[in-house]
Amino acid sequence: MASHTTLASPDSYSVAWIAALPIERAAAEAMLDEEHATPTGFIRHQSDTNIYTWGRVGEHNIVIVSLAAGVYGTTSATITASNLLASLRFIRIVLLVGIGGGIARPDEGRDIRLGDIVVSQPDGTTGGVCQYDLIKVKLDGKLEHKGFLRPPPEVLLKALAKIQAYHERKDSKVPYFLQQMLERNPKMGKRSKQNPGYAHQGLDNDSLFKASCDHVPGPDCRGCDTADQVQRDPRDTSDPEIHYGIIASGNMLVKDAATRDRIVANVGEDCICFEMEAAGLMNNFPCLVIRGICDYADSHKNDRWQRYASATAAAYAKELLEYVPAVEVQETKRALEVLESVQQQINGVQQTTAATKAATDSITSDLHTDKIKRWLCPPDPSTNANHARELRHEGTGAWLLEKNQIFQEWHSGSRRHLWLNGLAGCGKTILSATVLDHLAKRDDRLILSFFFDFSDTTKQTLDGMLRSLAFQLYQGGPGSANLLDASFKAHRDGHDQPATKALEDVVCKMLVIQKKGCIVLDALDESTTRVKLLEWMDGLVSRPELGDIQLICTSRPEHEFMRDIPSFIGEGNCLALDNEPVNADIRSYVTAQLSKRRDFLNKNLSQDLLEDILTKVGDGADGMFRWAFCQLDDLARCPHKSAIKKALESLPKNLEETYRRMIQRIPADLEKDAIRLLQFLVHSKRPLKLVEAKEIIATQIEYEPRGFDAERRLFCEMDVLKYCPSLATVVHSTDKEVHLAHFSVKEYLLGVNQFRVATASISITKTCLTYLTDIKGSCQEIKRNFPLARYAAKVWAGNAALAQASEDIVHTIVSFLEDEVTFQRWTRLYQGDKDWDDNPGPPRGSRLYYACFAGLIAPVQDLIGKGADV
Repeated sequence: MASHTTLASPDSYSVAWIAALPIERAAAEAMLDEEHATPTGFIRHQSDTNIYTWGRVGEHNIVIVSLAAGVYGTTSATITASNLLASLRFIRIVLLVGIGGGIARPDEGRDIRLGDIVVSQPDGTTGGVCQYDLIKVKLDGKLEHKGFLRPPPEVLLKALAKIQAYHERKDSKVPYFLQQMLERNPKMGKRSKQNPGYAHQGLDNDSLFKASCDHVPGPDCRGCDTADQVQRDPRDTSDPEIHYGIIASGNMLVKDAATRDRIVANVGEDCICFEMEAAGLMNNFPCLVIRGICDYADSHKNDRWQRYASATAAAYAKELLEYVPAVEVQETKRALEVLESVQQQINGVQQTTAATKAATDSITSDLHTDKIKRWLCPPDPSTNANHARELRHEGTGAWLLEKNQIFQEWHSGSRRHLWLNGLAGCGKTILSATVLDHLAKRDDRLILSFFFDFSDTTKQTLDGMLRSLAFQLYQGGPGSANLLDASFKAHRDGHDQPATKALEDVVCKMLVIQKKGCIVLDALDESTTRVKLLEWMDGLVSRPELGDIQLICTSRPEHEFMRDIPSFIGEGNCLALDNEPVNADIRSYVTAQLSKRRDFLNKNLSQDLLEDILTKVGDGADGMFRWAFCQLDDLARCPHKSAIKKALESLPKNLEETYRRMIQRIPADLEKDAIRLLQFLVHSKRPLKLVEAKEIIATQIEYEPRGFDAERRLFCEMDVLKYCPSLATVVHSTDKEVHLAHFSVKEYLLGVNQFRVATASISITKTCLTYLTDIKGSCQEIKRNFPLARYAAKVWAGNAALAQASEDIVHTIVSFLEDEVTFQRWTRLYQGDKDWDDNPGPPRGSRLYYACFAGLIAPVQDLIGKGADV
């Protein structure tokens, strides 16, 4: 099993798997298809004491957690789940998987046996779990069951229906998963007196006794009267059977038949299992309960079957997840949102323990933070910083941190502000991430950051930067948080968006309260609102009340910055990045790549050739990290030594020539697809997801057979990079994204005819309309099976407005709008006047209305000419 994969964000995990006992957790971990390291950016909430296991089952990223050792019951389960949701806000479904006591009634058709699996399923009156210790005594002395608990979320109920239907026709995969578990983990199959193992314990060790028969003291039931055994029909196999129904949950361990039967009678439900944690979750969290039967909730209970029962429950949970589409999980309400709807009820329950209340209060605060985040939609700078860290060679930037006097004076506080400027490709963003990490070692100030980014329109404006800084400040302390809360309230509790000026004011006030802090701004030259940005920076540094707020920023030495920044921070605080120390970093980077990179090691290059590469690439970069990176990539692809020597003899002189050669070297059979993909990357207003890029490649518009063909989807999604090596890169954020590798790539491509707006917009429009025409299914099926659908539905019209000079495009647009199927499909995926809505429903206007709304002048004229009702 693969291990130690690290996902880019904890937000990638949407399924929580809760186990009460260590043996249940062991079984859960053994079912993982892949084990992960702690995800990048995971921050444990202050109230959270859980220990997590991260991994993947099928297409679901899962986090596993267990209760504290030796602590059981509904309250402990609530605390564990509350702490989990405090740290992991994007959890959408919860599985409670472990062991339970079976309520076997063979004569009534409930022939439940040890090792069998019981699954909570609503019956129309309860949600699948009833809390047996929430009973009200009525005036007539009768008992009334008060513990109605919430059903599992719809996505799990649908999966239950589907798996049950499948099991009517085919065998369960549980035995296969159990065998796989033992093969992968041989120790789990070993038996000893202390540990009977995770395998089936033998039919001879499964005896159901009459309720009137008490256990004779001893380690097993050899002393119990066999005449009191309930006779059951033999089974053809020892494979576990699966039962669906009501599970009884409470804080009392049921271990005698009289108590068991009395509780079942009082509850008044057709219960099939007892357990001790589910009631702590079901009323608050979207949860499904899966139990392996380890005893019959009577005095004959022992621990022999516990491990095997843990394994059968875990194996069923794994099989069930195969029937849960990951897309539908993402469309399910987050567990936090469900919790919010019952928050008042939770706060009013007098039996809530102090620990539960503290966790609940913490979640209430986090729910409000989520509202603030949804209101601001703050761009996340950590994705840029993390990507820079991935590219950074160890020791890069040490010359600045340790030897540069100007930086050290800034770091000590004797200089308030600092501007680092350098040419394209010299490694400024990596340097910014290095500075950020260096600052994080100090805990005497709040560190704020923002990375302007040419590939993401939300990270290109002053407004986007202010939203990000405001949210970072909000998370930094209660004093400044109150100011943003007041602004949220003033904007009708987030129903209205704040103007940029309002954001400026609130950020300034929050900084004043914060008093001591540092702001790191990277790549000012990638901002599209430079004038406003420079005005804001000028205002920031000139305010006396912000005297303890330091600023460090990076950019190219372009005209606006050279003119304005020295005027408000002082010439002495402007540091041009010197080629000499940068070249030393580049040489160190090249040396490391040659000695560690597998595609160089596998070539067994001679020392002379390695020295030649180091000299010509390491010493020839002239302060341009990006140039060196590209040349190494090119050399790594050389098939033999002669090709390397030839490449070294004719290295490109600059980045422009480097990129020109890259375009020319794209193989002919990939060229059309590569150009189309690059056109999207250059002009997309947000980063493309890797799965979207696959669909673009699978959509043929240049030659026959035209259209989208699922069989043209790449086997390996990372092969997308083979179409434009060194020009694009994959960034691991919440979703894998494809970015142009550097701002200089976009600048170069925009100067090439194929990528200019007029040409590219035609290609993008054709691709989107072709894709939307060829995909099939209901709206939900399309969203699940065709990852480019909503993006294509959203962007085609904007690109079409720029491509109307093409008569061919106008004809294609009109045909698309006139076709009832494609028009309905488009508007049900996206409507421009309902941009916020993922499910806009049927069209509310005519074809002419939507064409006018999109600014499609030529198609509008065509539609009117054909008699469209004005």
